[in-house]
Parts: sequence; structure tokens; C-alpha cells
Amino acid sequence: MRNECPLPAPPLESLRKQIREVLFHPETELIYDYATSRDPVHRFDHLPAPEEVAADFPNPCGWSTGMEDSMLNAGSMLDVLRLEREDGDSPETAPAFACRLLHGIHRCATVHGHPGFVARSITPRDGKSCYSNSSRDQFTLAVYGVWRFLRAFPDAPSAEIQRARELLHSIACYCEHTVTAGHEYDLGRLDGGRAIVSKMWQCGAHEVLRLPMIYAAAFEATGDGHWRDAAREYAIPALPVTLGVSARECYWDIPTAQLQISLRFFRETDLFPELRNGLSSAMKRVTQLARPQLQRLLARALAFEGDWGAFCENWRFLPMKITPQTISPRGDTAVFDGKTYLNPCFNAAYAEPNALLRGIGNCLIAVLLDDSAALDRFEVDSLQTLLEKVNFTLCTGSGTVQLLHGCRLALHRGAEHSLSNATITQEVLHEEEFHSY
Repeated sequence: MRNECPLPAPPLESLRKQIREVLFHPETELIYDYATSRDPVHRFDHLPAPEEVAADFPNPCGWSTGMEDSMLNAGSMLDVLRLEREDGDSPETAPAFACRLLHGIHRCATVHGHPGFVARSITPRDGKSCYSNSSRDQFTLAVYGVWRFLRAFPDAPSAEIQRARELLHSIACYCEHTVTAGHEYDLGRLDGGRAIVSKMWQCGAHEVLRLPMIYAAAFEATGDGHWRDAAREYAIPALPVTLGVSARECYWDIPTAQLQISLRFFRETDLFPELRNGLSSAMKRVTQLARPQLQRLLARALAFEGDWGAFCENWRFLPMKITPQTISPRGDTAVFDGKTYLNPCFNAAYAEPNALLRGIGNCLIAVLLDDSAALDRFEVDSLQTLLEKVNFTLCTGSGTVQLLHGCRLALHRGAEHSLSNATITQEVLHEEEFHSY
């Protein structure tokens, strides 16, 4: 199904420019979460010092420090580069930039000495320090991005192809060794402790396909039937669970998009033909959950009268809140396996516009990865208005990454045919919960 009409090109170029010039660091080859200055020399002065990272301060996930989501950003950007290449709209620099993003992911999976553990990011202040608690979301987008790299850039230098193949293999090996019943199917922390937001099996309906996706990507990279068998072992029982996903589980944009990404991976690879019908049904279900979120976020963005270029403050001066899931059931301690998870609370002036851009992008991803769906007139008109309204080169946060990803999917899906008749679910969607990724 095709979308109604094209999106304006100049705003997409300004999105690309902001990501490359404001958020991307040429030394670590990572895309960071936000900048705190328009001075290129000082834009990342807020990023954690090595001693802060070593102490897992303010929390082991690096939440709100500016280096919590580099893997999400890299995965989305690699798919953007794939879409641009397939659409014949790829800059000459795209293959080189794709290799640089691959290097950044590889660095996050090796710099700490635990090959295959995908750290969230690395502080550029020493080029090696990373927080100890990753998440299934970071693993998901890193694997998806590297898999897309292998498919989109088969003409990359042989050393880069080999790097990508070995990376997917090492991530699968790490998971096979660590994500076991004895470890409660958890990814664990770099220091050997228990992690949060890292359970890969016996988890939520929107999460159960992540582990088999990692194993299936390793099969795609290596051709080793062991990984296909490992993927099948989990994917077959995971799909019925996924089909039961509720609006409560897809309560906001990040899990909604990532569930659809895992479904798209299996639908596109078609490793298990017996799952085709179930995968298609699950994708339609996710689209139904994403569309009301998309329309609500578009309406909020068009009504937004604040500053789209507002800065986040230095996180060290922000109030901090204990992460609720680390508080014991009795409420008598907030130390989780030897660590405290204090989360700096963003000022609304920065957080609201960045969350709107990220949310719209993720909901576009969730809708448009489903080939049976298309944007309706309200969605297309609202998106066009937003793209023309905002000067994205002034934005300071990485919500632009997901927005560009969603917009490139919209362009990729085309614009010549009639409007979608997609059904909008009437289920109540719940508001964002405090850090669940």
C-alpha cells in the first residue's frame, strides 16, 4: 500500500545535516543523545567523565547523560542509509558513513573486553569508558543496523563486511552464553551484576522476538545452521505470545517501533515460512496500536508553541529521581545488586519537543514497516506541515534520528496511490512509564 503524497526534501536534508554535524562524534563514530552548545568544540562538554562512568554515576545505564542511546541512533541511521540507497537518493558519502556507524557499533561491542556485549555508548573523553548496564533495546537496534548494513552495502570493503559478520556472530555468542535460565535470561551487566531492562526471554509480548532475532541475524551473517536452529527454538513459541500483545505493553513509541522492527526482520528474512501468516497478523496488530499514538503526537507537535531548538541543561545540575523498578518490593532499599539508579530529570523545555520528534518518528516506523499499511490524509498533511514548520538544524536532541528514519520510510513507500483505509484501534493507550528501556 502506498502513501498519499511526497514529503518535502529540504527538511529531510536539514535533519541529515543536524545528525551529522551536531550529534555525530568523528572520533568515537557514535551519534549521541543531545548537544549542550552550538559551539562544535564544546557541544559534548556535558558527556560523562571516565571516573563518573567507572562509578556508574548517576546510574549504570547512563540515562539522561547524553550517552544512553547511541546504539538506537546507529541502528536507525543505518536503515536510513539503506533506504536512501534503495531509492536512488544516496549521497556519495553514504557508504563511508555507513562504515563509520558500523565502527561505532563494533567499538561498543569490543572496547570493554567482553566481546558481543553491546554497550550503550562510549564517552569521547577517553574513547573507551562505557556504562555497565545495556538493554535489550540497544542490542535490538545494533543487530538490526548491522544486518541492514550487510544487505544494503554488499560492495563495502571486504574488511568491513567481515567486521559486520563477526560482530553479529559475537553478539549471538554472548547471548547464548549469558542469556540462560541460570541467569534468568538476562543480559547482565559488564561488572557481572544483574541488569535491569535486559531480560530477553520469559518477558513481555513486545520483547520475546528480540533473542531469536539476534540468533537469526547470526545465521544470516555466517550461514551456520546452529544459529538458525537457535532462532527457531525461540521464534516458534515467541510468535503466539507476540500476537497477544496489548495496548498496555505498547504504551509508547519506543517499544512499539522495536516490536515492529523484530517482526519486520523475520518477515523479510522469511527464515521460517510457517510463521508468515502469524507475522503479518502481528504486524497489523502493531500498526493498529501505533496509529493512534502517531495521530496524537502529530496533533501535539502542530500545537507546540515552544522552542524546537531548546537545550538540555548539564545533567549534573538537574534534580534526580530513583528509578522505580530498582526499589525493593517492600520499599526498604533502592540499591539494585550493589548499584543505585539515579536518573536526572530533563527540563520540559528540552524534553517535550525532542520526545515529540522521536515519538512521531518511531510511530512512523511502526506503521510503515508494515507493507499492508499507509499514511492517511491527516497523517501526511500533518507531517508535511511539521517538516515545513521546524528548522531542524537548530534542534539539539536525537529525536531527529527517529524522525528521519520514519520520513525515509514514508518516501520509500511512495506517494502515487490512494489513501489507506487502515482501521484505528479504539483501545486506550497508556502514558509513558518511567525508563523501561
